[in-house]
Amino acid sequence: MRLFRHIATLLAAAALATPAVAGAPGLPGAMTLTGGQRITLGDLRGRVVVINYWASWCVPCRAEIPLLARYYRQHLSQGLVVIGISVDPGANGKGQATATSIPYPQAAWVGGADIAVSAVPMSYVIDRHGRVRYAKAEAFTARSLDAVVKPLLAER
Repeated sequence: MRLFRHIATLLAAAALATPAVAGAPGLPGAMTLTGGQRITLGDLRGRVVVINYWASWCVPCRAEIPLLARYYRQHLSQGLVVIGISVDPGANGKGQATATSIPYPQAAWVGGADIAVSAVPMSYVIDRHGRVRYAKAEAFTARSLDAVVKPLLAER
């Protein structure tokens, strides 16, 4: 178990210095939002982006959604973007977003050979310059979300 944690820590640290490029494991090159709008990570440059993979059957995911929703509303004017991606089998995000009243954008699942999400919730935080600054399969708490996102919102 210790070795697994060490490897996971090394991988997360490596991700911190890795540009968010299309096709990188866990990061979709392009996303189609439930409203039909197609966006890329390049379209979001200049903003701090939280990409949160979740599932309706995942208790920690469902507990994390209200926290992300509040944080999104509070920091939207500072350039924060939160995008949820449901990994439910056959999900397109529409049913779950409506059912749980998620206020931040939801994207259709873009799973495939180039997307590696082994656990949910899984979050990536990308800075204003398009660099992955956080990657972890764990639900955020208010404290951990603040610790990761607030410094990035302050950067220009």
